[in-house]
Amino acid sequence: MRLFLNVTKAAFIAAGALIASYAAAADDTSVPEPFRGDTPDSTLSINYDDISRVLKQTVLVTGRSDRAKVTRARAAAGSHIIRGDTKPTRLEGNRFDFFSLSDENLDTLLAMRRDLEKVPSVLPLRDLSKAEQLAYWLNLYNVTVIEQIGRIFPATNLKKKYKGTRNKTSLWDQKVLNVAGVSLSLNDIHHRIVIPKFKTPLVMYGMFQGVVGSPNIRAEAYTGKTVYKQLKSNAGEFINSNRGARMRERIMQVSYFYDVNRALFPDFDRDLKHHLYEHATNNFKDKIAKASPRIRATTVNWRVADLYGGSRSRGSAVSTNGAALLGAFETGNGVGPASEYGGDSSGAIMSQWVSDTQSLNDYGGRFPIHVVQYLKKVHFKNQKQRVGNVEIEEYSDKPEDRIVDEGEKPGSDAGSK
Repeated sequence: MRLFLNVTKAAFIAAGALIASYAAAADDTSVPEPFRGDTPDSTLSINYDDISRVLKQTVLVTGRSDRAKVTRARAAAGSHIIRGDTKPTRLEGNRFDFFSLSDENLDTLLAMRRDLEKVPSVLPLRDLSKAEQLAYWLNLYNVTVIEQIGRIFPATNLKKKYKGTRNKTSLWDQKVLNVAGVSLSLNDIHHRIVIPKFKTPLVMYGMFQGVVGSPNIRAEAYTGKTVYKQLKSNAGEFINSNRGARMRERIMQVSYFYDVNRALFPDFDRDLKHHLYEHATNNFKDKIAKASPRIRATTVNWRVADLYGGSRSRGSAVSTNGAALLGAFETGNGVGPASEYGGDSSGAIMSQWVSDTQSLNDYGGRFPIHVVQYLKKVHFKNQKQRVGNVEIEEYSDKPEDRIVDEGEKPGSDAGSK
């Protein structure tokens, strides 16, 4: 698989002539020089079909959380041992099939990542619009995260990998990338490029952290044309889930990853509350409005975001086969919430996932309790969401109230494309 550019020679030459007029002055000076500047009216774009094909085959899309109370994690029959994720957020969020990343597939993913790294050597990023640049950085970030986690999988808990230890640099701080001659880590992309350059809280929802408690990985790549719409969708899913934000009494408890992205919320409690309210469902808006001014960013689930949570239970009495599992848990009939989140609306679990789950299980048909529980949750949630609901929002034609672009509202905490 290889990345290719939708760039004609004439367009490339024409865009090159505009470099000087779009100097780096408009960008934050903390961004490395090769990545400053943009060309607002650029028609150049990057094609990410190869990445989308991989994600479509490896991401299990689950739709929005219903915030239903999660039952206590249970041990497998005949055992007192509880394996897998025990957190109350364990039944939320998309999953990535890390078990599919054999050495050959990891090599393919590495080749895709290196192709992405080479893009600025072929076409300076300043020749692209800001939306195209944002899609580029998010795709590079996510492909790298998946590849790096694939090399340490089946690590179960990624907390130490994320934060590092006294003797070891975190996975997110290792300089594994080289873009336009600049050595970069995942945190460099996140905190030295994406946040200062794009300045909208929406960007945090496009950077998958590989854990259950992070914003979702989509079953499609980001593109310049759709990136803000995709990020807004991710924001809505995350904020309206227990992983993102929930109320305990009058205290708003939010994800730890809001604290990681504190630079996007200068007046943290006030700005974050405004941001959550903007993307909350109507019933959750009421709770946010009544919440205490103080926000606690303490919710986190460090379990790796694969179907098994990094743990393949042994000795479970839940016995089935691939066809039975598919029949039990697919959404079917082309109906369901999955397509909004970059998935295939024909089913929240695809036959490839079923066959992989079957073949990778140590007991040839005995699925771990926590896996079956998770898939049942997806099934019942999708059944409920088929009915659908309508929310009515007040419309204003006043210029100061009009949404200018996805993620951009005059006077709000969102920046421009």
